[in-house]
Amino acid sequence: MIERQAVIRMQEGLHARPAAELAKLAKTYESTLEIVKDGQTASAKSTVKIMLLGVKEGETITIRANGSDEAQALESLIKLVSDEHGQSSPPSPPAAAKTQPKSASDLLPLGSHVARIQGVAGGDGVAIGPVFTYFAQTIHPNRPRLAVDDVPAALARLHLALADVAGSLEPAPQADEETRAIVEALRDMLADPEIIADIEQRIRDRADPVTAVLESGAALASRFAAMESEYFQTRAEDMAALARRLAESLLGIPPADFSRMKTPSVIAAGTLSALDFAKLDLAHVLGLVICEGGPTSHIAIMARAHGIPAVVGVEHGADVLKAARMLAVNGTEGYAVADPDEVTTTLFADRITREQEMQNALIAFRDIHPRMKSGRAIEVAANIGSLAEVESAIRHGAMGVGLFRTEFLFMQRKTLPTEDEQYAVYSKAAEAFGGQPVVIRTLDVGGDKPIAGIDVPQEDNPFLGWRGIRMCLDKPELFNPQLRALLRAAAHGNVKIMFPMISVLEELTAAKALLRECATALLREGKSIGKPEIGVMIETPAAVMCAGEIAAEADFFSIGTNDLTQYTMAADRGHPKLASLNRADQPAVLRMIELACKEAIAKGKWVGVCGEAAGTPALIPLLLSFGVSELSMSPALIPRAKKIVTEC
Repeated sequence: MIERQAVIRMQEGLHARPAAELAKLAKTYESTLEIVKDGQTASAKSTVKIMLLGVKEGETITIRANGSDEAQALESLIKLVSDEHGQSSPPSPPAAAKTQPKSASDLLPLGSHVARIQGVAGGDGVAIGPVFTYFAQTIHPNRPRLAVDDVPAALARLHLALADVAGSLEPAPQADEETRAIVEALRDMLADPEIIADIEQRIRDRADPVTAVLESGAALASRFAAMESEYFQTRAEDMAALARRLAESLLGIPPADFSRMKTPSVIAAGTLSALDFAKLDLAHVLGLVICEGGPTSHIAIMARAHGIPAVVGVEHGADVLKAARMLAVNGTEGYAVADPDEVTTTLFADRITREQEMQNALIAFRDIHPRMKSGRAIEVAANIGSLAEVESAIRHGAMGVGLFRTEFLFMQRKTLPTEDEQYAVYSKAAEAFGGQPVVIRTLDVGGDKPIAGIDVPQEDNPFLGWRGIRMCLDKPELFNPQLRALLRAAAHGNVKIMFPMISVLEELTAAKALLRECATALLREGKSIGKPEIGVMIETPAAVMCAGEIAAEADFFSIGTNDLTQYTMAADRGHPKLASLNRADQPAVLRMIELACKEAIAKGKWVGVCGEAAGTPALIPLLLSFGVSELSMSPALIPRAKKIVTEC
């Protein structure tokens, strides 16, 4: 055995990507290789164990090697960790390393005195431009109670406001199909009889219309926000935005006029709703800096989908934003700079040029089927929630669908979708992608707000409540029509069925039993069905701990890193103050992912990742080193992910 010390020169130390590179290199040697730091020892062939050592840039480690090729292995590992450019790619000539763009943290030089506005990363990329400011007038709902005789007139005012707002719900002429679908959903919410009835009852109880609207909206928004499903959480923002717009109409306050934004600008706003976003001419939106929202808020999701640099959750920068004339936005790092000086402006402009050059270069990767340097093929697929998103997925080079969220079919309706209605949607998705896989997740809703036709009790903690597979198994009248529709759609393409929120093996076996019963019934009825693969969402620590047993009964795993991170770290994924905990690169989360992959692969089953981590550049090499063979993400991220795969 031989050993040597080395000083870590990799930027920011042995975090996710450099640890993956080190482990990948170590696995090419026969020798046993270990890293020692402060008395702790880790195998140099295990990425997670390397990361758990917490080695920072500039710290000293000991590398031990024992075996037939120990001298060569030790020399290679020492060279890698001692190379300050080693974090971006495996060892390469210095000239090539110098062509890599600077990281976002390099944009502000040490000692810079520009005003830095800190928030949360909402949409990757950088931008700089003039400010278009939108800070809505504060509305105070505390008004005197109505006299009994004033109630009829107040109800009439409410209905005039409803008609006024409904008439204003028009997207920008150049809006895409997804944005138009969102506007249509807002119209449906505004016309919902239950919502209107609740406001009317508050007015009959002598609350003035403005108070009634805001209180009703706040009550509904809080219930939506407590739900686990990301789609339902975004309904909270929609409900609050609609309530505010109704209140503005009642008070005679005109809606936001984004037509005044005549030139490309950075929008600085207190809040920006889906309704506001739908009215934007995106060709004029350089970036977003929003005081409210978190990384999974509706505005952040839409910004990422459209490739707009965005900073959200700015808690202490409203006054600076209101006074700014120019804004530089670093959506990757989650901060903005108000009225940047010449040096900062030049740094941001240079970064924008480099990023545009990189985006242009990615076009060549859009239509390839990527392979790693080892020759291993990797599927890069899209996460979608409706047929309206299929075109975008195909345009960006998706090799199928890794996650089709079926909640969209249920959440905007007053009645449950029928089997035939679901079949029509699923079969169209399957046909659109030909023989490419379309992984469809069965209904995954929370137990807080009932969907139409299902009586769901109020829960103190819906994040840990009656949702996903738990609800569906208890409600065969809800579950069976979806299973039947999926089996029928599987005759039209490569449909795969995926069950969410699995915690114990018994849930999977029960779901498969129902699926078999549905298949038998359909064949007896003379209907054509397919034989889809059956997969499981790995998103609970319980599923990871039982991954071996579950893999024996499933055809594949898809790791939902968003929820797996939330449940592993006990940190609400929508809480901006917990953003540092709610990261998939936390060592505990990475150990969960690695273990799930190991157990599935040992049973001969393939593994995909469909959470945010799948499209995160620094995590892709790490996920592939665990054995992941499919990555599914927002369509806009697909070309970049394909490029990274080819470099691994």
